[in-house]
Amino acid sequence: MAFDANKINKFWDWFKTISDALLDHANNQTLIYQLDDRVNRLGAVSWEIGPWTDELQFLAISPNLNIDLLEYTQQVIALAPNCKGWHFLPSKPVKDWKGIVQLENERGIKITVDTSAWQYILYQFDDGTFAIDIKITQLDGNREIQQEAINIALTGYLGEEDFMWLINDFQIVDDFEEEVKRKATALKHIKNHIESLS
Repeated sequence: MAFDANKINKFWDWFKTISDALLDHANNQTLIYQLDDRVNRLGAVSWEIGPWTDELQFLAISPNLNIDLLEYTQQVIALAPNCKGWHFLPSKPVKDWKGIVQLENERGIKITVDTSAWQYILYQFDDGTFAIDIKITQLDGNREIQQEAINIALTGYLGEEDFMWLINDFQIVDDFEEEVKRKATALKHIKNHIESLS
């Protein structure tokens, strides 16, 4: 994506005008709509806000799991101003969470999914990247919704940047082959698992 410093600086100039209000009212729908609109003007990126420390909230400008856009989001963050109470990131961070994902399925029904007990088997390649077989349960949605839930879960457990760099491929399986079943692990452990192999 073409780097346009003027466009990026305009975004940050605007963000400074609402940063205090967004800290105090993070669920304000008017502010959320405005932020969504302003981020969309930056290009094919998205955003996420949440707690960073006890004193700070984060704003992530996300490359949407597109590794080719990571350099662009890094450039966006490089131009970020100092804003009291905020920490800025070029991708979505690891979440301190219980693995609960809320989605709307293909029929427009809102669903809540617990991904923490989903099981996986990890396969490591010579280049240090991984493929994953994932066995999912209790998800009222088609394959596209299942893949969306996995993307959200792996982003939450690994952080977006590690997900993009480390996970070469994943596939959904109904069950694991008998010879590897004993290696199946709960998805909530995947970050520690990968770190133990590095």
